[in-house]
Amino acid sequence: MTSPSPAERLLDDLEITEPDEIDVEVIAWAVGARVRYRPLPRGDARIVGMGERAIITVDDRASRVRQRFSVAHELGHWHHHRGQRLICHGGSVDAEADACEREADRYAADLLIPRSMLMPRVADAPISFALVERTARRFGVSTLAAALRLADVHPGKFALIVTEPDGRRWFRRSPALPKGWRVRVDTPDFQSRTHPPSDPDAMQHVLAYYHLLGRGLRGLLVSRETVQLRSGQMLMIINAVS
Repeated sequence: MTSPSPAERLLDDLEITEPDEIDVEVIAWAVGARVRYRPLPRGDARIVGMGERAIITVDDRASRVRQRFSVAHELGHWHHHRGQRLICHGGSVDAEADACEREADRYAADLLIPRSMLMPRVADAPISFALVERTARRFGVSTLAAALRLADVHPGKFALIVTEPDGRRWFRRSPALPKGWRVRVDTPDFQSRTHPPSDPDAMQHVLAYYHLLGRGLRGLLVSRETVQLRSGQMLMIINAVS
């Protein structure tokens, strides 16, 4: 059994047990941080702290979903990096700063989509865009954040492949996907037809070698769903079919 993360322990301490109880402003206040909303010339949010108090400033032009994530991300810095310079601008090329950002992202995911609340809702449901969308709505997060969190905890054998607007591609694999299977991001037909999540024809079945490399894939089919996100990113789910 996975032990609770720092963010999940905080939710336990505050006796928060349902997704709609995850009020990031109240949680911030409980750990000594005040949240305010202002136009920011750069970045989505920043935190300035001294001693046991901090002020988190969030761009008031961002969507509510983005604002909630930004507050949770800054609370990650407040927990892990207190005493350091805590201003997020994004796009850092410094490896140490990037590691801090990933740590804060992880804290935000644990706070907004805690494993203890997510698993009972998804453990018996097959991975699909419908499940991703339900998760995003229930927890008040973006589609991509929900998909990445499901890739962390869902028991299914699948991978996410994301194409950025500039053409860069990256992937996230679920823990259950066999370690010997490598995810391909160079598939020639990657730019397949995209569908809205509600489209009943969105799921396709293709041979695994289109998207995976490794032993034991001969003749194996995978399901493939592709959706264009509001951010301009393209998200694909590759799910191993038993």
